[in-house]
Amino acid sequence: MQLSKLRALVAAGAVLAGVAMATPSFAQDKPTDNLKAPVIAVVDVQKIMQESNASKGVSKSFESLRETYQKEIASLEDKLRKSEEELRKQQTVLAPDALANKRRDFEKQVGEVQKTVQSRKRALENALNEAMAVVHKSMVEIVADVARERGANLVLARQQFVLVDTQLDVTDVVLDRVNKKLPQVALTVPKQ
Repeated sequence: MQLSKLRALVAAGAVLAGVAMATPSFAQDKPTDNLKAPVIAVVDVQKIMQESNASKGVSKSFESLRETYQKEIASLEDKLRKSEEELRKQQTVLAPDALANKRRDFEKQVGEVQKTVQSRKRALENALNEAMAVVHKSMVEIVADVARERGANLVLARQQFVLVDTQLDVTDVVLDRVNKKLPQVALTVPKQ
């Protein structure tokens, strides 16, 4: 019995030795000299996207267009209300077939106004997204330039941290450069 236990232990030891030799040991690997210590820069993306001159101009254009559309839509809704009142007044006078035709025409008008509202809303949102994408792209390019100049190999968003050393924060430099490179962006909404 003793002999079989000894053979089992020797066999188990041989298996463990084989596994240990096949498993790479990180301590035995040669050190990697090509990894550099991180040089960090921090940027407040939200601040730049809200406070850059281009972003402010886009927001102002967006609000102006939105107000114009709202006035236009209010006018269309007013016309619909008047048509609905007219239809109610004619309910007692018109024959059922004529009333049904007028109701279908009114519902068609309502559908057209709803399509117009959705179309305007979609066009305005798309124009806003496209204009802000231009600002964002420019900001990213400038962040990359500033990072290269400072030798930073890691740029982090300010929103991820509670405290940051002001020497790491490149937001103001980036904001100044964005304002110089991209003073304004046009908000282009296709004609409808």
